[in-house]
Amino acid sequence: MGSVVVERRGPKDDEELFRLYGDVFGAPLAESSRRRWRWQYLENPANAGVPEIWVARDRDLVLGQYASMPVRLWWGGREVRSSWGMDVFLKAEARGRGVGAQLFTTWSDHVEVALGLGLTPSSYGLFKKLRYDDVGPVPFFQKVLDPRAVAIRRLGPVLGPLAAPLLRLGVAVVAREGRRAEGIEVHPVAAFGEEYDALWERARASYAMSVRRDRAYLNWKYTACPHRDYDRREARRGSELAGYIVSRHENYQGTRLGWIIDLFTAADDAEAQDALIGSVLDDFTRAGVVRAQCFAMNAGLSRALRRRGFVAGRSPMQFCVRDHVGPREVLAETGRWHVTFGDSDMDR
Repeated sequence: MGSVVVERRGPKDDEELFRLYGDVFGAPLAESSRRRWRWQYLENPANAGVPEIWVARDRDLVLGQYASMPVRLWWGGREVRSSWGMDVFLKAEARGRGVGAQLFTTWSDHVEVALGLGLTPSSYGLFKKLRYDDVGPVPFFQKVLDPRAVAIRRLGPVLGPLAAPLLRLGVAVVAREGRRAEGIEVHPVAAFGEEYDALWERARASYAMSVRRDRAYLNWKYTACPHRDYDRREARRGSELAGYIVSRHENYQGTRLGWIIDLFTAADDAEAQDALIGSVLDDFTRAGVVRAQCFAMNAGLSRALRRRGFVAGRSPMQFCVRDHVGPREVLAETGRWHVTFGDSDMDR
């Protein structure tokens, strides 16, 4: 253990680490990781030109790596250097030697706020052992849009149609919708223009914590992403941009699922939130989506989801934070944090 060093990943490490990734996770995942690598680590607008990936070595032997996604983070009234911790993997012979803890610590010591989202059980345990603040899980919400399809999937083609009316009634009671937004128009948007910089500057103070959602970040994350196709919509109050929503839908194990990936407005702009969610739900219904899903940490966004008929479910998205700068009061205001499925690399 005394000979293990941790340093930034360089070009000379690429092939060996891709091979090691394949050994740990399998060839298909290694190939998909290679395809998105340039976008994820080199084209990120928050990068300083060198990927924020840390490599552990024992002399010339590579033991593993910890990769992160740098972001500018609005944290307690100012922007700080931050990053999301993401891919960690170790060779079998490196496990149990404290190498993982050394990688985690090196990463978190190079940012002002370190963020770990969607943690595996082993990573979550290590974050807790290293005394990161546990602020998760991020709340999860869902809404059934096609009760008949749910009934058939759960009960089969014979009993499902018979039970569908009862399930539809139950959904109507539990997931009833509240008021609908007025005075807001929602339209598709191909890319994010300079108005999104102004929206960020105007709305950020309504949050205690949020990744900087300016046009450079949004276009990188949701327009240039090579492995996902997103639907992007914006809300306007008259001529003024009020917010945006990012979504997608896909077939998953025989069910059409719809995801609200990201939604951003001023935290108290309930009308824009309602209009954006309603527009996406209409699109999901036209596309045959059976169930709509969303992760949302912000209390205002959670209320908007409930108004549109979403109900809370069990969340698997654990979230840990290490704050080197303060104020510590931010950690007590998680209801004013803005974290969604689009953050970190959750939707990959």
